[in-house]
Amino acid sequence: MRSPAWLQEAWQTADPWSRPEAMLLLVTLMLLGSHLCWAHQMFGLGGGHYFSSSDYYHDISGLRIGVGSPMLKRVQVQFDTYWDNQHGASGGKTQELKLWPGEHIIKVHGSFKAFLRQLIFCTNWGRCIPFGEKGGNEFSAFPSEEGQVLIGIIGQYGLLGLKSIGFIWDYPLEEATSAQPTTVTTT
Repeated sequence: MRSPAWLQEAWQTADPWSRPEAMLLLVTLMLLGSHLCWAHQMFGLGGGHYFSSSDYYHDISGLRIGVGSPMLKRVQVQFDTYWDNQHGASGGKTQELKLWPGEHIIKVHGSFKAFLRQLIFCTNWGRCIPFGEKGGNEFSAFPSEEGQVLIGIIGQYGLLGLKSIGFIWDYPLEEATSAQPTTVTTT
């Protein structure tokens, strides 16, 4: 079925970018392609306050998790030398994971009931560090492509602790390389 001639002519002569609908569509498509609008899988029941802890210019170098009984209370991420804000509830005992230079988190296992109960962070160096105690629904999270690492954490928390968590994966920043030492021989 063909369009009426007047509609074909109007479409061919009109500047599509002069119409507000076309500009809105373009802006929407640009935003959907940015890091700000990427959807990430969340683990847990959710609810409460949203948080995001990511930095696209620095690698993760450490984590602090507030562990209470029987739930995880809060999370804090270190990027290179600075610590981002804490997200979650007060209380519990703070446990810390420090990564070595070149070490990255490549998968996360965990469990939840009403709140997160356990997180296990595994690195490219074969270390797996647990926080909390297993219980409830279990999950595993890992990057979609080989070579990607954890670069951020998102989630939700309530008055008592962490209610859901998600992970942002991307390729690590390039490691700074230094010149190879030279051997000087004298005769």
